[in-house]
Amino acid sequence: MYGYRIIDGKAIIDESEACAIRAIFSGYISGMSLREAAENAGKPMVHSMVKRIIRNICYIGDEFYPAIVSRQTFTKANAELIRRAEKHGSGKRLKAPPIYTEFTLAEPEMQYDDPIAQAEYMYSLIGVIK
Repeated sequence: MYGYRIIDGKAIIDESEACAIRAIFSGYISGMSLREAAENAGKPMVHSMVKRIIRNICYIGDEFYPAIVSRQTFTKANAELIRRAEKHGSGKRLKAPPIYTEFTLAEPEMQYDDPIAQAEYMYSLIGVIK
């Protein structure tokens, strides 16, 4: 995938390509067209390829791919993509890609006899990874 190299079965960020990806996201958010954003980043591409990059959730990171852009940048770019599509009458076909929330669970330090109190306590230990 563009922006990564696979070394020993692990995805590693290719910094030269990652800089182009960040510039594409930034350019598109700032108002450039898909093609203009890619050309401005020094990577001329057809608009469908740029759109595929902007819609690819792997760029915010997952279990295999390290993050190249932030969730906020990804969300802004996709919201702009949908806004422009709706402006031109094709927004009904375009939906925002799902961004899954990651959670952590702190180590429990207390034990309650009341199952409801224990459940409330356990739920209080859940945190969101941003």
